[in-house]
Amino acid sequence: MRGHVIRLRLPERILLHLFENSGQVDPERPREPPLPLTQAGIVESLNYSLERVSTGLRELISEGLVSKKRFYWRESGRFRNFYFPTQEGTIKAQELIDILRNQRVKIITPTGILKEMTLEDLRNYLKKLAKPSKHDVYELKEKKYVEITYTNILNQIKGNKFEVKSFVSPQGLELNERVWEMVRDAYYDSTHKYVVLTRNKHWQAGIIWLREGIKMPFIVEFKFKIGGGSGGDGLVLMFYKRKDYWPADGGNLGFVPGVGIMPGYGVEFDTQPNPDYNDPPYPHIALIKDSPTNHLAYVEHRQMGDFNWHRAKVSVGISSVKVEVDGKRVLQWEGEISRAHSGIGIAASTGGMTNWHIVDDIKITKKSLNESRAKHQN
Repeated sequence: MRGHVIRLRLPERILLHLFENSGQVDPERPREPPLPLTQAGIVESLNYSLERVSTGLRELISEGLVSKKRFYWRESGRFRNFYFPTQEGTIKAQELIDILRNQRVKIITPTGILKEMTLEDLRNYLKKLAKPSKHDVYELKEKKYVEITYTNILNQIKGNKFEVKSFVSPQGLELNERVWEMVRDAYYDSTHKYVVLTRNKHWQAGIIWLREGIKMPFIVEFKFKIGGGSGGDGLVLMFYKRKDYWPADGGNLGFVPGVGIMPGYGVEFDTQPNPDYNDPPYPHIALIKDSPTNHLAYVEHRQMGDFNWHRAKVSVGISSVKVEVDGKRVLQWEGEISRAHSGIGIAASTGGMTNWHIVDDIKITKKSLNESRAKHQN
């Protein structure tokens, strides 16, 4: 009927929600199943009670449209149930989308103009309104907008009208997964909105990498919090780094694999001095190259492991590295810098000694070579 959108039953809306949130997940071997595939995620998305969602899921499972699987959820440290469309459920969800895409709805544009269009045209219209990201600045979190799916569009239709402004307004901040990737024990804590590189457990290592490589000068700013354990081992900001390795724990700080070196530089915040790694006999901040044993410069710093938040700023120029902590310059080095590799990220590890290693508010700003040369000459 013209001007009226089809009304889906709750089980159909649940199936559509699961289909639109499971596209990149292998239900047999998921790397990290997303929260929307849990009962809690469905309740949050569709705004129905847990009891009604549970009833809808049971109906879908009994009809063979949805399967339930149990996986370990690193963020909570326990197993959780996740729900995936079966092959029959995928076919059913696609049939629902084929019906929905031609349904017509009245929309109110951001300028207050009333229009009528199909849901498919509305979806494309919303995508055009999406703001492009900057190419010279990379941040850990980005403004969170409602994802452009049929499920979310249906959620926003009130009285057969869709107000575009409410849909495209930011809903807070979330991890920018298109820009960052995490390795081994690192994960994003969605409750506290920060990245945990290691927990307060023995023999852990984790890295958060920027997906894009950087070979030009840059500035990195971030918050870090180290502590809560017995003292080890520390974290390291890595740059111009080769990335194709599995990070080793202990005094390696995740900077190298278990055997050998891995080319690149790092500014280490080392809370556990280790003579086997040529460390000075005190907690220190250091510039290292290729291996945690190769210190180009270091300075004593005893406050970084106090389990309080600290702010770091690392400026890498054409031939210089400057490190600031909590607004004070703590280390400066000048010399020839190799840019053979382009990896940039933050790693941490624990070993026989443990600590939490947490980072937040990471911001990387690329600088042009001309801009860096001008500052260097001045």
